[in-house]
Amino acid sequence: MPGMSWEAYRWTAKSPSELYQTLGPQGVDHLVRQMLDACWRESPEEGRSLASVKKIAQQVFDRNMAVWAKIKKPSPTAFFADLLPGDADAFLRQAMVMCWMMMSRSGGRKVSEVRKIVGDIYRRNIDAWDQDEKALAGPSRKRPSRKTPTRTSSKPKPKKTRGRAKK
Repeated sequence: MPGMSWEAYRWTAKSPSELYQTLGPQGVDHLVRQMLDACWRESPEEGRSLASVKKIAQQVFDRNMAVWAKIKKPSPTAFFADLLPGDADAFLRQAMVMCWMMMSRSGGRKVSEVRKIVGDIYRRNIDAWDQDEKALAGPSRKRPSRKTPTRTSSKPKPKKTRGRAKK
């Protein structure tokens, strides 16, 4: 694998607090959202649905979490091992690296903590998609058929008197 890109080096040269101050607490969340957005955009337009894109996103998530579960010694090479060329994989892997870099270096960092944090952020965003789907698409219910009621009797309806006495 080639050496670190200039951009990766630029970010790794910063302390966790500098990264946090530069990118804010939403930095990792933003990258996870970009991953989900890439899944939506890259999914086939024919048959695209929330369920189909969530399935694609879950595959991307599971694939990248499995790579990080195998990391024994954290390093830039290990962080980007087996990275697939798609945007969704790249955004998620960047989110994981960003999380790693933002974590305090005193007291030690654990890859398992990154996996938990990024997993929580991913699930929170998937839950938000479900809520947005309900709000924007409405409940999925069948409309009752509009049939004209049929009269069973040929007697005319009595006139309404609205509480007035009849003369």
